[in-house]
Amino acid sequence: MRRIKVVHLDNLDVGLRVHLGNYMRYLQAQGYEVHAVCPPGHWLKQDTTILDGVRVKLVRFDPAITPLTDLRSLVQLVRYFRRERFDIVHTHTVKPGLLGRLAAAIAGVPIIIHTVHGLYLHDTLMSPWQYHFFKALETVGSKLSHGILSQNRADIHTMTTRGICPPSKIEFLGNGIDLSRFNPEHDTPDAKMRLRASLGIRPHEFVVGYMGRLVREKGIFEYIEAARLLKSRGVPAKYIVVGMPRQTDNSITPQQMIAEYGLENDVLLLGYRDDIPALMSILNVIVLPSHGVEGIPRVLMEAAAMGVPAVATDARGNNEAIEHGKTGLLVPLYDSRAVADAIYHILYHPEEAREMSTAARERARNHFDEHFFFWKTDLLYRRLIRERLHLDPQSMLAPLPSQATPIMEHVA
Repeated sequence: MRRIKVVHLDNLDVGLRVHLGNYMRYLQAQGYEVHAVCPPGHWLKQDTTILDGVRVKLVRFDPAITPLTDLRSLVQLVRYFRRERFDIVHTHTVKPGLLGRLAAAIAGVPIIIHTVHGLYLHDTLMSPWQYHFFKALETVGSKLSHGILSQNRADIHTMTTRGICPPSKIEFLGNGIDLSRFNPEHDTPDAKMRLRASLGIRPHEFVVGYMGRLVREKGIFEYIEAARLLKSRGVPAKYIVVGMPRQTDNSITPQQMIAEYGLENDVLLLGYRDDIPALMSILNVIVLPSHGVEGIPRVLMEAAAMGVPAVATDARGNNEAIEHGKTGLLVPLYDSRAVADAIYHILYHPEEAREMSTAARERARNHFDEHFFFWKTDLLYRRLIRERLHLDPQSMLAPLPSQATPIMEHVA
């Protein structure tokens, strides 16, 4: 029997496992033939098969604008799409989103879908020429797409009011996580004590966490500056950092900043870790001082599921994940002192922190279950299969699961 062939394009190899792994397993269970494209990285070094049958093609996606490399990647994608004859190309993030959609259109792929994980378009963060350049790229990408899903509502507003995308083509998706994995009931007091001891965290010390790429736009420098400010106030704490460094044009690296501030014994650079739920179980607060390039950040959803209060900038995506004053605190962008003040407030108001913990856990259960987002994306697939392939998805796929937790459709 004919199977619907789907390929997902992501900008990180680890993203296939962390961000898309469960969804690709879901698609396999529904009867889709699932493939993936990503650049080589920490996890994958060559074309391979993962997740019990997902075939992965490695294609370089340079985060910078590199015309020759981008052209080679585009040609590689066109040839790959033509050879495999995919029914659906589904792209994620900026560079795979542009090259993947363009290649799919050239190759004649009948269904092209893109998920916006945080619109890379900011009036205040870009020069006028950068803004108009990236707006043009997003507009072209929109014209090539048959369906667009956005993880936050603010990006939908931007795209529809600025002429990038017609309202009929884009819809709110939200974001979700595996609540069975991020469950605070899995961690025993003894396990937490052993983990703290293994990291050199003393019993009386608070634990503050940052988890994400070590790049300026994620707010890593504001986080380190906040650690310095809190140390100067005598706050007994360790500041863990989970994430891989990336070569950037910054004049100083996070490691150099830590050394300059004399925080080598206070800020723990843990690199890439597989034990994120366990690490979150020992946090008093999670911090994400990002500059606004977010969908709905997974780290904030995961922390909420673990009952960890959050401090984050009042930026797109962050302010849809956090209820200010209820599940965490939102602070202005680029303001290290405000970040430090918010962390201090949560650490030294334990009753309020406990209430935030309970509210965050409840919000995660009601709004962040990934199964709803699997269902909603699959619903779009099936509609476009009927409209563009003129096939009956019910005769080719497993029955669409019952809708999960409808309340998530109405996240404010």
